[in-house]
Amino acid sequence: MNRRQFLGRTATLAAFAALPSVWADAKTFARHLPAGIVSDPGLPLPARQRVPFGWKLTTVPGRDHAPVVLAWPDLPADAKPTHFRIAIGLDERDDKTLEVFLPKSERVVGVMALRWVTQFQLHQLPLTPGDVADLRREGLALRVTLGSEVEIFTAGRELPDALRPHLLVPGTATPLEEFFARLHSLAVVQQFGWIEGCVLDGLLDLAELPEHASLREMARRHLALFVQGDRLIYEDQQSRPSDGRIYGIEGTLPFAALARLAPQSPLHELALAFWQSRLRPTGSIQDGASMTSEGAYTVGYPLAEIARVRQSEELLRRALTQVRVRQARLFDGRVFTRTYSDEGQRGNRNWSRGIAWQILGLARTLAVAGERDDITDLVIHLQRFADWIVALQRADGLWGVIVDEPELTADTAGSAGIAAALAIGARHGWLGDAARTAAQRTREGLLPHLTADGFLGGVSQSNKGGGGLQRNDYRVIFQMGMGLMAQLIAALPTSKS
Repeated sequence: MNRRQFLGRTATLAAFAALPSVWADAKTFARHLPAGIVSDPGLPLPARQRVPFGWKLTTVPGRDHAPVVLAWPDLPADAKPTHFRIAIGLDERDDKTLEVFLPKSERVVGVMALRWVTQFQLHQLPLTPGDVADLRREGLALRVTLGSEVEIFTAGRELPDALRPHLLVPGTATPLEEFFARLHSLAVVQQFGWIEGCVLDGLLDLAELPEHASLREMARRHLALFVQGDRLIYEDQQSRPSDGRIYGIEGTLPFAALARLAPQSPLHELALAFWQSRLRPTGSIQDGASMTSEGAYTVGYPLAEIARVRQSEELLRRALTQVRVRQARLFDGRVFTRTYSDEGQRGNRNWSRGIAWQILGLARTLAVAGERDDITDLVIHLQRFADWIVALQRADGLWGVIVDEPELTADTAGSAGIAAALAIGARHGWLGDAARTAAQRTREGLLPHLTADGFLGGVSQSNKGGGGLQRNDYRVIFQMGMGLMAQLIAALPTSKS
């Protein structure tokens, strides 16, 4: 074991040693039993995309190539796996069907619907006892039967077993206890940008609570994957190399965490220069002709954090402008729209995750601003916004993917983001008991959507697939949502965690 491996393992053990004392009993945690690769077709990776962190991918092909074959020669005799899982290795832009079958008998165990999947997402297939008995003898084979090939993570230094092809064996810990265990690992890492930013904010918010203080170092481990010295090394939202530059306003959310962890980092200049290049006459910082609610959270909030560490009044006023101009353009008191174009066209009416970006950006930016004479209008905006959204909360504590259509399947990530903002607003005294109660109901409503090993399911897929994909009942495991849930839990510190 080299020094880097030793330090990494020591850090991991230290993190688990710092977990809540309630875990120091006879409970066992879930096991992720990784597969060995028996064979794969050795296909080249897609052009113009790059694998992150030096990890290794395997391409699962269509029927015109030999399948990927997996095996578990050391599968413990007493193991009772409940699911087979893979983690997506590169961004994808189509609908796929992945078939899982036995390589010798060719019996189909099941199929996975992979619809506009996002890098690092976990997708799983339930297993019966008969399936487990068969895969002990034969292993499993994978092939794509609809859509383009798909890449999955298979190997790499620090690649968690939970992101390799694996069998899930549940333990006796509760899903919430498992949730915290996953946060103490790299299994929740996401693409650099708004997705990873949600996770970083959740880690750092929880780290402010004594029982979760070790998550601060985990947030540093996350950032160290992307920040090497004074250089930003990462892939954009389409898995394309984007070293040393920022791909768009959604890519700047992690600079909030960077300000909290490394206030003197020279990389802040990269973000400030980018934001200046996107400044519009209205004061809005946006990509092109369309203003989006994402900017309240991905620009307004990190800009406020940088303003705080630099003690810059000018930067803080600019941050407040981001939430102010968006609140004025996107919410009329009855309807929220995520987008507003220069021509006055609006889009994404009452989409829960679009609402989350606005209300969370507003609450977090106000929290950084603190007591000021020039934020009274924004506090009033927050109160009116909160009253509107709380009235639309469902009996299960969540919000439908379109908030005024409660019959639609909920989006757990959008719900977590909305509730986190309500909890933050209540904690700072801007919102009352109704908001705090609503946030607590959401926290409880999210728990049934945790997997046996603590990942958050029930998340509506990335909106790159369009409105139809949002409105149907297709839901995924998405670690980004875990970051939003962590922010909610952290803002309700009196609740049992």
